[in-house]
Amino acid sequence: MKKFLGLLLIISISFGLFPQQNISSNIFQSSEMYNITVSGAVRSPGVYYMPPTSRVSQVIKRANAIPDSLLILEKQAKQKRRLSQNKLDEPSQRNIKLIRQADTTRIDLLRFKKLGANEQNPYLKDGDIVWVPKIDKTVSIWGQINEEGNYEMVPGDRVSDIVNLALGITDRAYTEQAYITRFVDSKNKTQKIVFNLEDALSNPHSQLDPKLKKDDRIFIRELPQYHEEYSVLIRGEVKFPGRYSIEENQTSLLEILKQSGGPTEDADLSNAYLQRRRNEDTIDPEFERLKKVPVEEMTELEYEYFKTKSREMRGKFSINFEQLWNLQDESYNILLKQDDYIYIPDKTVTVNVSGQVKNPGLITYIPKKNYMYYINQAGGFSWNARKSKIRIIRANTGEWLKPDDDTVVEIGDMV
Repeated sequence: MKKFLGLLLIISISFGLFPQQNISSNIFQSSEMYNITVSGAVRSPGVYYMPPTSRVSQVIKRANAIPDSLLILEKQAKQKRRLSQNKLDEPSQRNIKLIRQADTTRIDLLRFKKLGANEQNPYLKDGDIVWVPKIDKTVSIWGQINEEGNYEMVPGDRVSDIVNLALGITDRAYTEQAYITRFVDSKNKTQKIVFNLEDALSNPHSQLDPKLKKDDRIFIRELPQYHEEYSVLIRGEVKFPGRYSIEENQTSLLEILKQSGGPTEDADLSNAYLQRRRNEDTIDPEFERLKKVPVEEMTELEYEYFKTKSREMRGKFSINFEQLWNLQDESYNILLKQDDYIYIPDKTVTVNVSGQVKNPGLITYIPKKNYMYYINQAGGFSWNARKSKIRIIRANTGEWLKPDDDTVVEIGDMV
């Protein structure tokens, strides 16, 4: 019978027997709707008609609906609030009051949103009053927490409550000890409260879980050296150049040479080097001081030291790679650190002649020849050459030499 009446109603509307406007209006009026009052820190306080399946969050959302004409102004206001980071200007999410006849219940919508606590977002009943205050008290949490920042607090909050709202600690958190910074007067004097974070989280709302006060700041530190990723870089004439992971101060130079497949046939181990690039291990306080001193104000000894250090490769180790690789000489097997750089050059069969010669450039290396041979091969001196200032720079050490006729030029040297 009901199916028949329903079919008859549809046919009647289709053939215009009843005005559609009246039908839709009557259907709307026959539906049960609740009268809900929303007041406090919402955009449009007032009475709202809500379906029986509505929750507290839904009526607050309606009371905060923004007309299209005000959307731009609202975005600007949100930007200002974000920059100020002042939560006291915002409506509460944790101290909302649901007034139902003679009963008042505190609603914590943040626990509903963050933790899925459905009991904190109950269904509405006809005649309910929802009151939204502004945020009154806050605490903050920083460090190894998934969502750092300021959080509204409610009476009875403890450390575990705020950690949960911040979606828990990270894997890097040092749980044996955390601390709270608390103001002890109306000025800026503070005290530090140290507690065991693991105990607090394992025993929530116990004496091991510290109670919080307004403006408390919780700090959770990072585990020392947690999963630190150390690596070194090896370039040049090895079979597999690239970056290799190490354990700092445990992995040796020889281990990395072996991991990289060892030197190729074209490798020149006599000119290979290891450079430590981490600043704290290579800084020279005296050289750093002299860099700020004008040359004319340096003593003769300071100037010589400055010139010498300027010519050196910073952080370069004195290592005989030939003995290390061929003879496994442990005296050269340095323990490596983060960002160490290993370079194995190819066999250079040239000498570089630079400066005041007619044709500066690379000259083919001939064993046991002195510097004058290579200068002549480069076309001889130019007209303004200062012959007394000739120097040889050793390729494998960077040492500057004042040569004589017996000084032999070696592969890769610069004249």
